[in-house]
Amino acid sequence: MLKKACLASAVAVFLLSGPAWALKKPHKLSKLGAGVYLASEFDAATTYYLLQNCGSRCREANPMVRPFAQNPGVFAVLGASAYTVNYLAGRLEDKGHSHWAEAVRLLAIGVHVGAGAHALALEH
Repeated sequence: MLKKACLASAVAVFLLSGPAWALKKPHKLSKLGAGVYLASEFDAATTYYLLQNCGSRCREANPMVRPFAQNPGVFAVLGASAYTVNYLAGRLEDKGHSHWAEAVRLLAIGVHVGAGAHALALEH
């Protein structure tokens, strides 16, 4: 089950990290941007795996993710949230606020890694 979740995460990162058709040239994917995608998919994989194996004793605490948490849709939802974070950080960079863009990305990475680590701790 965890192999399928990791494979789905890798596919989601690949699909969501590609440039969209736009009027202007899209931003290059930075290391922090890729980190946002990987951290969100790590969070999705650990949440999905925990809820599949926990039964009715566990539930997703985030009300925005809760409807998708027990099916593979969680990967798309958290991938979309990572895309949104990177989009907003790109807008900040366009306006000359590169330090704030880094801060937003680092905050998102921290939140997702923390949530994924918490799910792993609950599993054991």
